Amino acid sequence: MPTQLSKATHKGLTIHPNRFGVSTICDHMKQKIDCNENTAKEEKIVNNKTSVIRDIIIPLDRYPHLNEKQTLQEAIEACMAFRAGEQGRLRYAGLVVVNDKNQLVGQLSLLDILHGLVPHLMDAAKVRKFEGREMEHPDLTFLYEEQTFAVCKKHHKAPVKPLVKAIDFSLPADTHILKALVMMTHRKDFHVPVTDNGYIIGMLCLKEIFNAMCNTYCTSEIT
Repeated sequence: MPTQLSKATHKGLTIHPNRFGVSTICDHMKQKIDCNENTAKEEKIVNNKTSVIRDIIIPLDRYPHLNEKQTLQEAIEACMAFRAGEQGRLRYAGLVVVNDKNQLVGQLSLLDILHGLVPHLMDAAKVRKFEGREMEHPDLTFLYEEQTFAVCKKHHKAPVKPLVKAIDFSLPADTHILKALVMMTHRKDFHVPVTDNGYIIGMLCLKEIFNAMCNTYCTSEIT
């Protein structure tokens, strides 16, 4: 005579063998275990330290930056140091400027750097139209080329400080990523300095938030 199964109990789940087979008991136990594991994973995602921007920022040593006392040539070199792809495209459209204490001073865009190198060319863009008709000045571009080459060489050693633009928006390192996204979207600013106790520690870009959210809050399923 086969041995009679006794009443099985698993963490509050009572299974009567006279009503369910052995395989059914195992299925119930597995479902409860899977449920507990999924709950734990969900809690881990919510409580994960990537919920604050400190852990998803681009560290300062991986983002173009320079001291306010440096030159335009050094600004160019700082930007050129961060290129990607076979064609060596620039990864960032500007850099941040700090002082000797590593405190945030401001920022320089690529356009700011070009303005420092060839101010006459950038100022020309502010003029509504050239004097005279364009067809009457076919050599206008070549005249600008000659002047541009000469001026560029002259300004390479110029300091960046007069060109630095103040930054009126930064985020503390412990800001929640969802709050950061809302604030950045409101200001339409997606390259934001991140500070810790008054010192800049890195930059937050939209792609970092996108990557973090698509791997936590917005996953199609928890694995």
